[in-house]
Amino acid sequence: MTLAQDRGRHGEEIATTFLMGLGYEIRGRNVRLMRDEIDIIAFDPEEKMMVFVEVKTRRQNSEAYPIRTSVDRRKKHAMQRAVERWVVAHDYDGPGRMDLICIENETVAEHLKDIGARLY
Repeated sequence: MTLAQDRGRHGEEIATTFLMGLGYEIRGRNVRLMRDEIDIIAFDPEEKMMVFVEVKTRRQNSEAYPIRTSVDRRKKHAMQRAVERWVVAHDYDGPGRMDLICIENETVAEHLKDIGARLY
């Protein structure tokens, strides 16, 4: 495993702990769907919906290139494709959304909810 992969996995651990602290139920991690992957799949009991989470991890933030901008149109499309495959594979017909969790300096810097197409 490379240093970047190790940092990413550590960031996913931080994000998972953060979500559990909010009361989310973790349903899957690093779920591969053909060539795409969903970092975390969780259930939000407050909104009663599945949440498909992308985690981005950096050692520190850059004012010139904020971490949230690393999820571009192409990445959102790949996430949507993975979510659609998961929905079919699990015969899921409930609501859902895609979130982004940004990890910087070993902590959650941002939790952006509903960054892509929503399931209804």
